[in-house]
Amino acid sequence: MKKGILPLILASALLLGACGGGGSSGPAQPATGRLSLKVGDAPVDGASEVVIVFTGLELHSNGATTSIDFAEPMQVDLLDYQDGATVSLLEGREVAAGEYQWMRLKVIAERNRNDGSWIKFEDGRQFPLYVPSGSQSGLKLNRPFRVAAGGITRLVADFDLRKSILAPRGQDPNYLLKPVLRLMDELEAGTLEGEVDPAALASAPRGGGAGPADCAAGLYLFTGGDATPDDADGDAADGADPLVYKPLPFDGTNAVVPYTFAFVEAGTYTLAATCQFDVDESPEASEYDPGAADGAPGFGTMQWTVAGDIVVAANQVTVVDLP
Repeated sequence: MKKGILPLILASALLLGACGGGGSSGPAQPATGRLSLKVGDAPVDGASEVVIVFTGLELHSNGATTSIDFAEPMQVDLLDYQDGATVSLLEGREVAAGEYQWMRLKVIAERNRNDGSWIKFEDGRQFPLYVPSGSQSGLKLNRPFRVAAGGITRLVADFDLRKSILAPRGQDPNYLLKPVLRLMDELEAGTLEGEVDPAALASAPRGGGAGPADCAAGLYLFTGGDATPDDADGDAADGADPLVYKPLPFDGTNAVVPYTFAFVEAGTYTLAATCQFDVDESPEASEYDPGAADGAPGFGTMQWTVAGDIVVAANQVTVVDLP
């Protein structure tokens, strides 16, 4: 099992307008716009700091790459920006209108580099974060998008670093940053939120426990209204991995645990809660296999309480409580 660390949300806005004043007798100028870029929304397991050092970005359009460099590297602790909160990396930068094939965030994330990105744990241990190929690779958003001349295009990129930060192998002191990213139009994204009752979840027919203290609660969001829940194992052969997922820690006092999934692209989804999130969280626990036969490895390892056919609308908040 590949254990991840955190999700991260990046939001960008492209404000576009045609250049050239009315009545000009000069040649027509290329249509341009202005670029704003934000990052945020990064709940995390077990870390006190997750700092990414950003140095700029690249936009790729029809074989040409536009590079934008920051005057100074920007250190952003993602844990300061959670549940939809964001911090701006870039505002009001003019860009060309047109079709873009990808966007890349340039970062300092190299092996054994002390002035680059890092992760720090609650016990005080700190380790470098590195991307294969280092600063040349960066964080790539591979979905095409279009900047319409004279209009406004707002993009949201969801960096699911819970799946993307991998523990080092052997004696390597560096943590690997291998980003899993989603890109969407902010105008087509909404929010899913609600509450989960750990006690009711644990006592449900498929809860697996007798009370909230016995429930290692976790919440999973899947694309499609009738998805079969699976754990986040990176193996598509036994079922689709969740789009996003998170633990729901019980504080021992409040009856319910609130949750928020910000920047969810408009569409239909399945929400599933489990009391066996520790199975997914631990590399030592037995993998879950939704298609396993009785008695086979992975059978019955995780139990689910499911809500299907959840419709998320653009610029709207959808509320779903479980169970």
